[in-house]
Amino acid sequence: MKRVSSILLTAALFSTVALRPAIAAEIITLPDLTVELAETNRCQGLSVPSGGDGTNIPVTIAGQPARRMTGERTHYLYVCIDHPAYASGPRDLYVIAEVYDDTFTWLRLQYDKAATPGDVADKYARCADSVLMTGAGGLRRGIFHLPAARLGRGQNHGADFRFWAQGLAVRRITVTTHKPADYEADKPVDAASLRALRVEKPAGMELTFGNDATPADAAVFKALGVTSVESYVDWAGVEPEEGKWDWSKWDKQVATLKAAGLKWVPFLIAGPAYATPLWFQRGPHSHVYRCLEHDRDSKVQSLFNPDLPRYVERFVKAFAERYGKAGVIESVLLGVTGIYGESIYPAGPEGGWTARLTGDYHNHHGWWTGDEFAIAAFRTAMKKKYSGIAALNKAWSTNHASFASVKTFLPDKAPSDRARADLAEWYQQAMTDWSALWVRATRRAMPKAEIYLCTGGDGSPFLGADFTAQTKAIAPFGAGVRITNEGSDYAANFTITREVATATRHYRTFSGFEPASGVNATGVVARIYNATASGARQLHYYTNNVLDNAASLKNFRANVAQLLPRRPRVDAALYVPRETWALAQDAVHRWYGVAHDLRDLVDVDFVTRLTVADGVLRGHHVLVLAETPVLEPKAAAAIEQWVRRGGVLIVTTRPGEVLGGRLHSNEAWRARLLADAKDCAGLLKPALDGDAPAHWVLNVGDDGDDAWLFGDWHGREKLSSKATMRWSGARPGVYLPVKPGGDYTLLLTAGIPGYGIMTVGKEVRVNGRVIGMIEKVGAQSCEFRVPAAALGNEPVARLEIAVEPWKPSEHGAKDSRTLGISVRRIELMRAGAEQSAPAAASLRLALDPQRLAPLTRRVGKGWTVLLPGMAGDAKLLNSALSQLLRETPAYLAGVAPLAPADGRMDGRFATATADGVLWFEPAGACIRQSPR
Repeated sequence: MKRVSSILLTAALFSTVALRPAIAAEIITLPDLTVELAETNRCQGLSVPSGGDGTNIPVTIAGQPARRMTGERTHYLYVCIDHPAYASGPRDLYVIAEVYDDTFTWLRLQYDKAATPGDVADKYARCADSVLMTGAGGLRRGIFHLPAARLGRGQNHGADFRFWAQGLAVRRITVTTHKPADYEADKPVDAASLRALRVEKPAGMELTFGNDATPADAAVFKALGVTSVESYVDWAGVEPEEGKWDWSKWDKQVATLKAAGLKWVPFLIAGPAYATPLWFQRGPHSHVYRCLEHDRDSKVQSLFNPDLPRYVERFVKAFAERYGKAGVIESVLLGVTGIYGESIYPAGPEGGWTARLTGDYHNHHGWWTGDEFAIAAFRTAMKKKYSGIAALNKAWSTNHASFASVKTFLPDKAPSDRARADLAEWYQQAMTDWSALWVRATRRAMPKAEIYLCTGGDGSPFLGADFTAQTKAIAPFGAGVRITNEGSDYAANFTITREVATATRHYRTFSGFEPASGVNATGVVARIYNATASGARQLHYYTNNVLDNAASLKNFRANVAQLLPRRPRVDAALYVPRETWALAQDAVHRWYGVAHDLRDLVDVDFVTRLTVADGVLRGHHVLVLAETPVLEPKAAAAIEQWVRRGGVLIVTTRPGEVLGGRLHSNEAWRARLLADAKDCAGLLKPALDGDAPAHWVLNVGDDGDDAWLFGDWHGREKLSSKATMRWSGARPGVYLPVKPGGDYTLLLTAGIPGYGIMTVGKEVRVNGRVIGMIEKVGAQSCEFRVPAAALGNEPVARLEIAVEPWKPSEHGAKDSRTLGISVRRIELMRAGAEQSAPAAASLRLALDPQRLAPLTRRVGKGWTVLLPGMAGDAKLLNSALSQLLRETPAYLAGVAPLAPADGRMDGRFATATADGVLWFEPAGACIRQSPR
């Protein structure tokens, strides 16, 4: 319904006098509004839309109609105020909700609040009231106070407010301007609900929820074992005018936390656009990042700004004077730069909540070294590195007349590898130095505070965060690192946090983990496991990660007792090739793929050139080098020393790649340590567990099909609810279980595009022998006779199909993959067994000890294993590593198993601790302990 102005409404009600809107708002008594939810809602001034993140469906509970929020992405129930009497605001409103208490969840409310100046966040302002649902049954009545409701329809669906929960069933909603008689501001959560919620968490680890807490929030957090609450204490919020500090918001928060027996984690932020006061941004001391890609400014303060350090120190000192001795701080988190506060350069989307103070600003992943102070800093660093311009020119293959012409440049425009490496190393070191400056200033202001540096990203050079270097730089000040990039997948979380965990343990400091955003119910448990199995001190959750839905809360309560301070016993290490990443950005993603798979086999530390040189390999039995065409000589020397003392070095390269052969030679080092081998063809052979069945079917795209596939294949795809398929690449192959000596019939069910079959050939081969041709295009089932002579003497045959690779994008589609044909099913029948039922077969790739021998080498008391070319094939590499790590004595004489607890690619994860082996099984969202 279209809203009318309060002036028109007043004229209708008081025809004899025209009143100003503000006066009218005080005089007019507004009607109560209701909506009763059912299959067809009964609306009296309120309406409830359904769709998107606010989907709801009609239900009947105890014979009464209601509507339930439903869908994995549904977190809200939106409510629109339609009555013309509520056409303008702001107004103080009360919302009364009648809801069914049939699940464990936390009902909260966000509303469109009037604010000056207003921003997107104000349209979803958090109401201080909440209702804790425990699944006790029956109807619950919740009352929410909405001060200064804007009545501007600013939320999704044109709503004025939304309930925030998941799976909630709502019967009736009322809006009134009258304070209900039973409403109590800051009403404590009832004792019975808190008792139902309470869990026992062992002492020792910090458990932080964020952001901020009302008294009701604090009571809930305390019951869940939370030790502290995080708040974004940004410079702009506490010094809106120069010299005029306003701590009132945080004074109130501190009082709330003290009353609840909780500690505080203030996130001190200065530099990002949203965190830097406008008076500073508009003043003479403001200098922002400028990107090289577009020569455009950000609105984030440049860390190269020479005036910024004194303002950072001033902000930190003012905070310390206010709260340093308040007895409420658990730790201080430092937000030093970037768009959010992590110790990384600007990255991410334009707009969003970080633009709330300044409006949208230029932002992207890239190289932010175009401002005058960055260029000057780079020039100074190169002067320090090289004795003169002639030395720089020789190293860079350039002809600069003087250092005055040396400027920053985009890495892909670098004149040489050395120049590109110098730029990337300087860029990251500048971020490390800036982080250390913040930590130093904070330590001076708060000598006894526990300090965390906030960092993020994946370690790509353009982000600037060298996690190990940052840790080493701040460890002397007694500071740790909080990394803010977790999600829901354990292995992915592990790979993105383990460098921080390794470095903080090695440099005798501490770490904490934070999610980047949303976390599902399994992810809640995965994050507990990652924190305790990594030896972290702190685990942070955003409140909605745990309390947004019943499954997440249930999993949290069932597993939080595992959140113990542990020190993992990690025997394996994986080298993080940061010096390679400086030259090859594409290597970052590939390396993380290796790391992700390796974690399924064994718990592993992530070591770098810094930690290796500083002795981190002592205590580790095996080191894996992968995706490492650049290896600094100092790190190479430390690795050699460790091998000679008894370590096992496993090296894998991509086809055509030379370990450590780029930027540095390392030729003599390779000759001393590694076997002289160009490839490892034949190292792994397919082998059956048991006899081949007489009748066998492979449904391509089903779980487990990848064991039978070799060559080029894309991921699984669904054709329907029951049928699956895969697209092949240019060279598809399938292993076939056979019993030599008999003839077979092969049925191939596939889709053949007109441009997916070679114009010459069209052969289908088994063990290299042509068994037939594909003669037509379209979906079809092709039948081929496979003579015994084609099978040879091995129990596994190789089926290969000749295809002509093509790209859908070249035929009007958006798909840019290189495809061949789509394969749905392969059926193999021995002669005479056509009518028998299909039976399963199990295939593995067996490591051939005789083929491995020339790839291994005894070096001093240790061993090296070279797997050339294997890094490009994850399936082969994982199989080889699994057997090397699990069955080590069979391949390396005198070496105990390198992965005694696990070593299997099975989606289960093990970590050795002093108390035994700690396991995580994602399928059941379960953490369990077993004896060693």
